[in-house]
Amino acid sequence: MKIKEEYIRIKKDSMPRTADTKEVTALIARIAGAAYAEAITLALREGDGFDAYEVTDREGGILIRGTSGVALAAGFNAYLRARCGYAVGALTTSGELPPAPPAVGEPIVGKSRFLYRYFFNYCTFSYTYAFDDFADWERTLDYLLLSGYNLILNPIGLECVWRDTLRSLGYRDGEIDKFLCGPAFYAWQWMMNMTGWAGGAPAHWYEARRDLAGRINRRLHAFGAATVAPGYAGMVLPDFGERFPDAEILPQGKWCGFERPALLLPTCPRFGEVADAFYAASKRIAGAEDTHYYSVDPFHEGGITDGIDLADFGRRILARMQAQDAHAVWMLQGWTTSPKPEMLAALPDGRAIVTNLSAHRSCASGLYAGVPWIYATVFCYGGQYNFQGAAEAILAGPFRAMARKDINLIGMGYMPESVNCNEVIYEILAHNAFGEEMTLEEFAPHYLRTRYRHTAPALEAAFIDLCRLVLDGKQTYSGESALCARPTLTVKSTSTWGKGANPYGDRSALRTYIAAMLAEYDTLSRNPTYRKDLAEAARQAIANLSWYFVEGIKVAYAAQDAEALSRAGRELLSLFDLQTAIVATDRDMLLGRWLEKAKRHGRTEAERAYFEWNARVQITLWASREGAAQLHDYAAREWQGLLEDFYRPRWESFLSRLEISLVTDTPLSEIRHYDEELPFVYRKGVYPTEPWGDLRAAVTAALERLDATDVTPLADRREAATLEERVARTVADS
Repeated sequence: MKIKEEYIRIKKDSMPRTADTKEVTALIARIAGAAYAEAITLALREGDGFDAYEVTDREGGILIRGTSGVALAAGFNAYLRARCGYAVGALTTSGELPPAPPAVGEPIVGKSRFLYRYFFNYCTFSYTYAFDDFADWERTLDYLLLSGYNLILNPIGLECVWRDTLRSLGYRDGEIDKFLCGPAFYAWQWMMNMTGWAGGAPAHWYEARRDLAGRINRRLHAFGAATVAPGYAGMVLPDFGERFPDAEILPQGKWCGFERPALLLPTCPRFGEVADAFYAASKRIAGAEDTHYYSVDPFHEGGITDGIDLADFGRRILARMQAQDAHAVWMLQGWTTSPKPEMLAALPDGRAIVTNLSAHRSCASGLYAGVPWIYATVFCYGGQYNFQGAAEAILAGPFRAMARKDINLIGMGYMPESVNCNEVIYEILAHNAFGEEMTLEEFAPHYLRTRYRHTAPALEAAFIDLCRLVLDGKQTYSGESALCARPTLTVKSTSTWGKGANPYGDRSALRTYIAAMLAEYDTLSRNPTYRKDLAEAARQAIANLSWYFVEGIKVAYAAQDAEALSRAGRELLSLFDLQTAIVATDRDMLLGRWLEKAKRHGRTEAERAYFEWNARVQITLWASREGAAQLHDYAAREWQGLLEDFYRPRWESFLSRLEISLVTDTPLSEIRHYDEELPFVYRKGVYPTEPWGDLRAAVTAALERLDATDVTPLADRREAATLEERVARTVADS
């Protein structure tokens, strides 16, 4: 408990110390309207470091008391859900507010078990928010505050910080532009993985980003929430050593084909000069004077540490932070091989926090060299619409970890790579912020009543099985879609790191859930939350089924059966029509929305083309030629527009090649994937931005296709060369 008591003191020093109740009232008005804002009185009270709220009736209205603006917002959210039947989710809002605020009745109280409730991953700012303006962000910030998050990453505007820093060091704007990545790729530059890719944003972009960063800071600080700004750990331009020959530079090798930025060692006198310029530029972002948490991850997903005294390295990085900010706390991501334990062990007590991105898998004693950490998790890799999430584990995990004496857990949070799907996980973590441990059986009716204001025994049972068997991958493959996969005879996943698909997986739990949801269509069809959940489930079912027909294509080609190949190809291509009909009903699954957000930042036709290119590259090729070999389709999206114009044409081309190969008895012609896909990223086009279509008809058609498909292993039904042998010969011949 000693370290937790120390962090209560640190939190009081480093979090914004006051809250503006006028801002909380403004949030209430945005969410519920003037009648609610006028009826609700807000009062701040002292606390013990752990946020708490109480919602009670008072003469003529409602009183919410809380220990911070975040606690007041969380109390208001609890009232909306418990008394008004109104739920604001990460992606959807459901329910209808009563015209007048209903009485509270029995008081609603909540107290968080966690000092910190953290949100965001660097990747999120590229995969979801690359092109968002404040109107978009306001809705996101309202959700975060209502959900009780009080420690929030904000790297927006870091491109402005770097421009100011490098200008102060004598770099010209043209040189800086070649160093900075493009708006869709900032995240990986900020994690010190690459520089320069897709850069060239116009000058007005930077001023808009500076303003946006400040508005987000100020809004969050007004609620007493802390923002986390990027820190400095030695990143410099590749030519820094040439410009400053006295600099101690260590090259960092490559990340996924990209040259990493060089590392300026903190033992070098030049380090202090650059770091001080960086922090001075950071403080010119509005609200930065109240920011005391700094996120920086040296050696993230690789890097070179040869010859570095990691303990001394860590101490010097922190010391430079503290030289600029006496209340500085260093935030590090616990991910793969970082942070380095030797570095962590040398940091003084109370000045570092690790966010464990895979806490549902790892809560070992002594984790992170005893440095306090936050129970977090990461899903939605690349923004792919995968039905994933360890629902059962994260319902209980943070509470059980907090109760242990052998680990220094001080918070919980969520660090998705993208915010665009699977609201179940968001609901669980928002519940955890001020709630108590729940079993899956307890959570199911809570979730359904909160989200839909309706439940049924069959739906509850199906939902429990969905969470236990499908989201956690215990029964069926529910990951990437073969529709989005780059076609080859050996394809088993969409992205390089994707889990290998099982084309014969048990589909019963997902199919039962879809049927149970569809049975409630007449009752719930006007509920946007229900519609999203139903569309996502049906989309995943078709994605799973797509691997079966890909397997059919492989087996038919191995058997040199042209008729079977064509039949399997037609079946696969028909899934594109089914999938398009499903996703077209959901506004968040439309390519047009992503592209239009990007294009609106251009003031000229050329600038609009630049922003659209950034947006198209990220979700397809991702990288330049060398990097695309590993990163292509990592951010694949089953979006209306992409399905028809990018993914389907490459499958059609591949199937045609296979058929010609069999008919002519010649080896499969070479496929230059990058060259064939490249034209798409340079196209200009307008796609729908509003949903359309009949969701019930689309889901019904998907169920019918599932029921009509026998997924018994195909290879067992053929007397022909094995798939592996045929593929091996084909690849060798090619």
